[in-house]
Amino acid sequence: MMDSSRDSDNHPVAQEGHRGGPSSALIGIVLVGVLMVIFFLQNGERTSIDFLVFEKITTIRWSIIVAILMGAALDRVVAVWWRRSRKKNN
Repeated sequence: MMDSSRDSDNHPVAQEGHRGGPSSALIGIVLVGVLMVIFFLQNGERTSIDFLVFEKITTIRWSIIVAILMGAALDRVVAVWWRRSRKKNN
């Protein structure tokens, strides 16, 4: 039985609409990753952070990372709360 996805020399045939090489999504993800690393390395200046009763001297890069992580955690908490409140109403 002959596989229809292979040519007469038994080489895989490129599917219609599919080119070889990395996908545009992969290229985009790599590009965003490289930009994030550059942004991280460029923001090494020291700064003072005052939060309620805490004071910390750190670099801007770590302040940004902590803010992103806190925002992501808050997003997850609100999403869980939102789903549970919608289930109770239904």
